[in-house]
Amino acid sequence: MKKEELKNLLNEYGDAIITYRSPNSNKVKYNVCTIDFNNEYIQSKNNRAKESSSTLLMFCWDTDSYRLMTPENITSVAPLSSILNNE
Repeated sequence: MKKEELKNLLNEYGDAIITYRSPNSNKVKYNVCTIDFNNEYIQSKNNRAKESSSTLLMFCWDTDSYRLMTPENITSVAPLSSILNNE
């Protein structure tokens, strides 16, 4: 997946389940993430990570932290609302 494509999906979905292949263990993993940082709770969290041309900065609700994701490792993106059936 390309960075711009991922960014567009996350802007459209808001919160999303992101499935990716770990570059270290090669296992399939997931996170519940957003790139919408316009939230008091998210803004109160410390972040040292800096986005690069090959990564996208997200806030992951399930780990309660910021995370840099490499779009090439992502296998699927699903809107959280469709999983929770509250579209």
